[in-house]
Order: sequence, then C-alpha cells, then structure tokens
Amino acid sequence: MLFYFMQMYYKELTKAYKDLFDSTSAALTGEKDFRDNVVEQEKMMAEADGEEMSEEELDQVVNVRVQTSPYKSKVDENFQRLKKVMSNG
Repeated sequence: MLFYFMQMYYKELTKAYKDLFDSTSAALTGEKDFRDNVVEQEKMMAEADGEEMSEEELDQVVNVRVQTSPYKSKVDENFQRLKKVMSNG
C-alpha cells in the first residue's frame, strides 16, 4: 500500500513540476509579445479618445495590465498546485 501511495505521489509531483515548467517557459517567450500588444492597444485607445499619454502614463497603464496577464496567471496557478501536491503528499 505504501509503495502504491509513493508511486501516485511521484506521478502527481512530476506532473505538477512539468506543468509549472511548461507555463514558465511559455511566459518567458510570450510575455514580451503580450506587453508589446498591450502597448499598441493602449496607444490606439488613447488616440481614438483624442488623448495624449506621456510615456510614463503609458508605462503605468501597461504595467497594471501586464500584472494580470494570462501567462502570469497560469504560472501562479501551476505554482499553487505544486505547493498543494507537496504539502498534501
């Protein structure tokens, strides 16, 4: 019985680490493109509204939006799952 438990724990732990690795890798490659897209969107929206934004204002708005990027959310979700698997072992 103990062997079965350890085998299942190992499988869950391996999957949790792999998922975290995959989401972190995706974030490292995709985060820059995501940020660039957000910058372009914000510039277009400011232009459509007839407002001028300074680079500082643009950076502030972009930083807020980037903090909630899908890449960061996925990394956080996978990290929390890994912590859960490790603590519930």
